Amino acid sequence: MLFLSLLPVLIGGGCIVIGCLPEHHRNIRNPEFTEGEIVGTVTQKLFQKHSETLSFAPVVQYQTVQGGQKASARNFVPEWQYHYRTGDKITVCYDRNHPELFEIHNGNGYAFRKILCITAGIGILTAYAVLCIQY
Repeated sequence: MLFLSLLPVLIGGGCIVIGCLPEHHRNIRNPEFTEGEIVGTVTQKLFQKHSETLSFAPVVQYQTVQGGQKASARNFVPEWQYHYRTGDKITVCYDRNHPELFEIHNGNGYAFRKILCITAGIGILTAYAVLCIQY
């Protein structure tokens, strides 16, 4: 019975802890952030379900501590998902030890998840405290 009474505190605390965790970059071990610019597009043909589709990846130019870099993103997406145009300014997360490895930093999704988790955690803890005081 004690576990059930502490469950809202554990869930609320867990949400707050998850919201406070730093953003994780899958392939980047020593992350550095910089501004970059889309300078082109690379295409690749993919064969799926007996048909050929064209996939796209942006070519990004960015400045690192070691100097300027120009590299293509490693993940190709279908044309209908590709939304970058030449000249677009983006935030790039690159590996300090291997500056040719980078990911395009899409901070909006992370910021939304962070705010959602922290808000949910605080809301759960507040509601639990109000219910404990009332009863």
